[in-house]
Parts: sequence; C-alpha cells; structure tokens
Amino acid sequence: MRMLVLDNKDELKLLKKKLESCFPESLKKASETNYFAQSCAVFYRDLDSYKQLVNDTDAIDWNQEFLLQGLQDGVYRTSLSLAAAKHFSTKLVSRTQVFVLQKPLHLSTPTPVSGSKLKLSSLSTTHASLLNETWSIGGNEQSLQYLTQLISCFPSSCLLDARGCPVSWVLLDQFGCLTHAYTMPAHRGKGYIQLVIAALARKLESLDYPAYGDVLEDNIPMQKALQCLEACFTTCFLSYDLHTPAVTGSSNTQTVEAASVA
Repeated sequence: MRMLVLDNKDELKLLKKKLESCFPESLKKASETNYFAQSCAVFYRDLDSYKQLVNDTDAIDWNQEFLLQGLQDGVYRTSLSLAAAKHFSTKLVSRTQVFVLQKPLHLSTPTPVSGSKLKLSSLSTTHASLLNETWSIGGNEQSLQYLTQLISCFPSSCLLDARGCPVSWVLLDQFGCLTHAYTMPAHRGKGYIQLVIAALARKLESLDYPAYGDVLEDNIPMQKALQCLEACFTTCFLSYDLHTPAVTGSSNTQTVEAASVA
C-alpha cells in the first residue's frame, strides 16, 4: 500500500469535499521528540485499511514517542495490537466528547462589562508564557514552544486588559481544533469565555472552516459555557492514545490530559 501525497490543487479540493462529507469524524487528520510536536490523527472508514496503512507504510514514525488521536470506534483497541507488534506500549490518556459550533454569526454572545477597558483581540507570541503557565499539560519548554508555534500559525481570540495582558482566550491546535480555552480566575463568571470562543468561531466561518473542539466529560463549567453558545455535542468521542517505545521504560512516559478546550 502506497501513501499518496497530494500537491495538486484540484485533488486537494476533492479531498476537502470528501472529508467534509464525513464531518465531524474526519476533522482530526514532526519534528521534536515530544507528544506536542509528534502528534498524529487517524481517520478511516475501513479498519483493515487503517491497519495496513500503519503496518506497511511510513505514515507513522515508530522511532519515538507519539500521541495518536482518533474519533472512530476501535482506534484504541487497534492501537494496542499494532503497537505491541512494534514493541511499543499504549496508554489511553483521555477520552473527550466532541462538539461543533453551529453558524457562529447567528449566536447570541455576551459583551464585556460596560465601562471596562477590555479589548477583543488576538493572541501574540509574547503571551505564550502566560498560556504555558495556566495550561494543565503545560509548564515546560516543549509545551512553551508548541504554544508559541500555534499562536504564530493559526487564528486565536482573546480579551486584553488595559495593560495588554490576556484575561480570557482560546486558540487552535495543529488540527484546527479549539484548545486551551481559559479565563483567569479573577475574571471568571462574566461570560468572557463564550465571547472569545464565539469571536474565534466567526473568524473560522469567514475562512470557510468549521469551529469544533472537544471537552472532558467532567468539565461541567465548560460544557455549560458551550451550551450558552448553542454548541452541538456530537456522538463522537475523541481518544488520546500515548505510544511509547518499550525500551524507554515507564519512567519516561508522561501523564497527559486532553489538549482540549477543557
């Protein structure tokens, strides 16, 4: 089996149309040896084709630890058997529910408190350190580099205070999924997270791109915030499977949470 690399504009348009027809399952589609940079996504309709792709091609680099994300049933079970043959251990680190924001321009969204000096804007790479400090799976140099790259490459949305410091924000990961939606503790309970999410969703809609994300099942406050935005919670659950070479030992396996809007 040969993996095709598409570089023709018409072929890419056809692929986009095919993937859109399988929405939202198809939405989750390397450099440093860490699961931030070395993250893969799988989408398939035929399980045997997926197994063949992993076994018989170089689609996945089995020389280092990586995170595999997939929404299809059987991804984790299949990962276990495929990884064992490669002398890798596999750990299901998180399972989250996928949501899709419907036409963002039709959403009713809150506005900052009257008289406040908050400004709706986009994130800057100078904000990466703050995001890294407040991220549940951040706090190290690898995560800082990852967040810096996301801010540099993809759209984002935030509310800035009078000093230009973010008080609430959301950005996209490398798969175009809403991630690290966060409001500083002193500013919570004011609807700011809905405002920044809706603002980013509108940006994505203007680019003809769907606004979607995933949320931990026990993150009730975020679920309520998304319900205020009329988010559609799909029947899809996203699994995050951490694959680690057996030779590295369990001591090198990091415990991770879903890099979602949670």
